[in-house]
Amino acid sequence: MSTVPASSLDPRDQKQFSNAIAAIDRGNFEYAVDICIRLLEKTPSCLEVRSILRDAQCRIFDKEGAFIANLFKKAVSSAISAWGRLKVKKQPDKAMILGEKALSFYPYSTVALSLVAHGARSVSLNETEAFCLQSICDRFPDNVTKLERLCKALIEIGQTDDALVVAEKLISLRPGNTDVQELVKSASVAHSINRGKWAEKEKDFRSKLKDKDETEALENSNKSFEDMGSESIRTQDLIEQVHGDPQNVDHYKNLVKALIAKEDYDNALSWLNKAFKLPRAEADLYLRQVRSDLHLKKTERELFILQNDPSIEESEKTERIQRLDGKLASLRLEEAKKLVDHFPNDYGQRFKYGELLLRSGDIENAIQQFQISQRSPSLKSRSHVFLGRCFMGKGLFDLALEQLKVAEEAAVVMDSFKKDVLYLIASCYESLGSPSDAINNYKLIYASDIKFKDVASKIDAFYAQEK
Repeated sequence: MSTVPASSLDPRDQKQFSNAIAAIDRGNFEYAVDICIRLLEKTPSCLEVRSILRDAQCRIFDKEGAFIANLFKKAVSSAISAWGRLKVKKQPDKAMILGEKALSFYPYSTVALSLVAHGARSVSLNETEAFCLQSICDRFPDNVTKLERLCKALIEIGQTDDALVVAEKLISLRPGNTDVQELVKSASVAHSINRGKWAEKEKDFRSKLKDKDETEALENSNKSFEDMGSESIRTQDLIEQVHGDPQNVDHYKNLVKALIAKEDYDNALSWLNKAFKLPRAEADLYLRQVRSDLHLKKTERELFILQNDPSIEESEKTERIQRLDGKLASLRLEEAKKLVDHFPNDYGQRFKYGELLLRSGDIENAIQQFQISQRSPSLKSRSHVFLGRCFMGKGLFDLALEQLKVAEEAAVVMDSFKKDVLYLIASCYESLGSPSDAINNYKLIYASDIKFKDVASKIDAFYAQEK
């Protein structure tokens, strides 16, 4: 199913759409919601209608604002979403409408947004899926599962600029993860093609790509999206493949991938444990990473559901969230250490483990991991930056400067990475009592991006002092 513009609706429906827009202008948001839901029941593929609907839903909720009333609305939204989840597989259109009705009670419900996104994916409405996932990721920017789905959806609809931004976020959250690295590469290749480097038509598109690896990555990623994102995948068929050849590790991989794509983590973990009974599985880096990620994904989802549960009192919710956050941090460290112990020469895992150690305050062990991960050409600059952060944490600003300058010299383009490095260098100079050197680095950032962190205020303060 392809997205339909409002201009292609039936003339009577176009009139209703215009009425909905006029109703919003008049402040009659409830009427606009009623119109839009009726239109979506008839034409679920019109994203313009869904966008107008979401605007009206948010305005109603924000206008009312009463705590008790909103608490009740959240509970109703949660109940409708639970009903909608039962409809996703067999009646995705119906599930999407139930999701919208749930959002009419609480438009910021990530559960309801996720329900609409699932339904949209089932009927290949990638733009609608991306629209809903973007709203979720705006509220929960560190939710890796939703970010991965958003990145894939953005690639599918050709919004490769946005896909690259999401991919960069993912690589910062999971730097050593194989699936994330493949997704980042796929986003980069799709972006290059989208920019028109190979815009002219040609029968054999492989000749347009200079790097054979990029060609294969694009083909594999497209296949992966079809395999993982499409409802045409039948889990039962994959299970039958496993039963037909139970010694083939690849069959288990395909099945686990499909289950993860459906966010069926319990069954994915169950089949993964069966795979690890095979001798080949123990030495398979991908399977070990997936097993590690699955434990994290389950805990992350538990935290995600808890954060959006309106039935729990805030004091109890805060306490439980703190416990889960602590559990998640410990689990991340534990799983990262397991991978490093099993694959000591995997520099990506070393880097990831070092990040987690630094975040937990274990600076000494973090330094050791970054000193090893810098042997990787692709991680060298970032490892120097994190070594600089470690030395800054110990108050060794002269040693931090040495590491940061190596990274700064290697960064040719004034992107977010280089601006962050320059900012850290300037901070070191400030701590060392060299304000002139610090301001020179702040100026480099200021000349490129006046809104970066608090650079503008630092520059203003410097010139005010000069005067």
